[in-house]
Amino acid sequence: MRKVNMINRLLVLLFLNVWCLSMQAQIPVEVSAGHSSYYYQHAFGGRFRAEKPLGFFHTSSVLIPYDKKRGNEIMSQSYLSYAMSKRWTSGVGTIFTPVNRVRPSVFFQYFQKGKTTSVLVYPRMDIWSDPNFELMGFIEYQGAVNRPVNLYARFQYMTTWNRNGHSRSYQYARAGIDTSGIQFGLAANFDQYGRYATNYSNFGLFVRKVF
Repeated sequence: MRKVNMINRLLVLLFLNVWCLSMQAQIPVEVSAGHSSYYYQHAFGGRFRAEKPLGFFHTSSVLIPYDKKRGNEIMSQSYLSYAMSKRWTSGVGTIFTPVNRVRPSVFFQYFQKGKTTSVLVYPRMDIWSDPNFELMGFIEYQGAVNRPVNLYARFQYMTTWNRNGHSRSYQYARAGIDTSGIQFGLAANFDQYGRYATNYSNFGLFVRKVF
């Protein structure tokens, strides 16, 4: 009973820390809709204390195809993170997908934010008997600061492999404008599944805002 109470207290404490962190962190949220599917994603991360390396990182996405035979696709990752330097971060936590349910996971992240361009490289691996190896990242252009209208562009990619070969990949492109802190424009999504990388495309519009 004491162990259960201690675990519950730790979970509550972690939740409160994460909630406080999310109140301080910037949270980019994006929704896109096209001719074959809807897509949603958000992410946030930061340190519990600015002077300490320990923090929290979370990202989730939902893909809803119009074709019900494909089924909805949900992904959610949550990690305790450790900032090794200004650009390098590592973490351990969990990843949830409907196929594999919850699995323990570890990641390393390289992130460089410039005046107009940001680059992210994010390798991840399941800590499991049959692990998935994943590489995700993006390059993002937001234009100069303090202009009423800016160009906005992003190329985001992900590829996942296991012992049987290719499992899942995507390439997402965004091109539009940034005004009053809101980005919107054209969206192109290319999703590949399975050993033979069966491809599904989606062309439409996106809207994005950092809260």
